[in-house]
Amino acid sequence: MVKLSLLSYELVVLKVKYRYSAKAIIIIYHFIYEFTNENNYCESGNEIITSSPYNYRYFIMLIMLLTMLLMSSSFISTVITANASTSNIANIEQQMTKLPLQTNPSNNTAIPNAQSVYVSQSMTLPTSVGTFVWYIVNEAHENSDNERFKYLSNSNPIYLPTNLVIAQGTAISFLDADAPWDSPHPHTVNIVDSSGKVVYSTGRMDYTNSSAPKVLASGKYTVIDTKYAWMKANLTVTTVKSNGNIILGGFYTPTVQVANNKDNDGGVHLGWLGYYTNDFPKNGFSILSKYNFHYAACKYCPGGYWPDQKTADHTLIIYSTSQPLSQALSKLSKMVENNVYI
Repeated sequence: MVKLSLLSYELVVLKVKYRYSAKAIIIIYHFIYEFTNENNYCESGNEIITSSPYNYRYFIMLIMLLTMLLMSSSFISTVITANASTSNIANIEQQMTKLPLQTNPSNNTAIPNAQSVYVSQSMTLPTSVGTFVWYIVNEAHENSDNERFKYLSNSNPIYLPTNLVIAQGTAISFLDADAPWDSPHPHTVNIVDSSGKVVYSTGRMDYTNSSAPKVLASGKYTVIDTKYAWMKANLTVTTVKSNGNIILGGFYTPTVQVANNKDNDGGVHLGWLGYYTNDFPKNGFSILSKYNFHYAACKYCPGGYWPDQKTADHTLIIYSTSQPLSQALSKLSKMVENNVYI
């Protein structure tokens, strides 16, 4: 029959073009409607052929069967697609949880945690940081070529951190925590640009002293002590603009109370992690993260650590504050003095 042949052709086209969509079912509906309203006959040339009741029933059954097949195919396809989509979303969410913390100052406000600073020896600061306090570590003056066993750590042993990336407009201020009781170790730190020109100098800093803040132009710089040539660090100032006023910095302290908390003059120093856990907040600072580590590289020293460090177990603290810089530096100076390192 002509209409049956045309319908079969239309169904094949719809299956390919629409992949069993609802449009195919609409076509079938219209065909049945037209068929039942033509008194059960069809034309072939000039001859009229009357359909029998049996042919009519068989034809309707055929149409219903095709419709059911199309609907079931579409349903299965939809279920498979939905399951695949759900699976893909789950996979993407799982992969996202494995991504490392991004600290690019151009696109987020994340501050690196203490563990990442320790492991990478680097910090990339967000634009929310207005000033970074760059900590000079105890025993930083010891020669890195042959006296590394005297250091507090083999990670960020001189400056905390060794490598720093900041946004343009973020100020830098150095804080000297290199204790003087064996002999004084004042530091003068220069910042040198890529051409070798000194663009900033801290001037002399004694123990607990800090330098005036400095904002640098975008570029790459080398940080170097004028007396101890091995005391080097790297500084990168990006073209991204700083837009915040947070003061951020790092700090070292013993993880537990030490057996001997006196300096060589008999002065008592209360500093350790438990002490600073209370002292930082009391002075208007927030402790953002902490990381405990162990460093014992002195082969002939009791406990494996250099005696001036008082212990082999230390904690790296990352802190922040929004108080005025002058107040923050004054309080940090006192907290450095309260530490047990000599």
